[in-house]
Amino acid sequence: MGKIAEEWEPFEIQVTIEGEIKSLLVVPAREEPKYEVFDQLTSLGLIWQEIGKTGKIWCGEGIVVRALVAELGEQVENYLNNKPV
Repeated sequence: MGKIAEEWEPFEIQVTIEGEIKSLLVVPAREEPKYEVFDQLTSLGLIWQEIGKTGKIWCGEGIVVRALVAELGEQVENYLNNKPV
């Protein structure tokens, strides 16, 4: 049986930026369901989900994150739904 990963452990996702696949580090917040996204040591901003009239949507703050929020959210969701237990 595998080890259950802590919910706040950092993980990597891959996104396409200007036609190039890049690995980014995602660091979950311990106190709230927000995720800080890093390109190596540089923070690109925060992302989180909100529930609206049309369902769950990904939101973000930070210039780079806003440009990629849908793709970042999709990759974080894929990781969370498929992480090892």
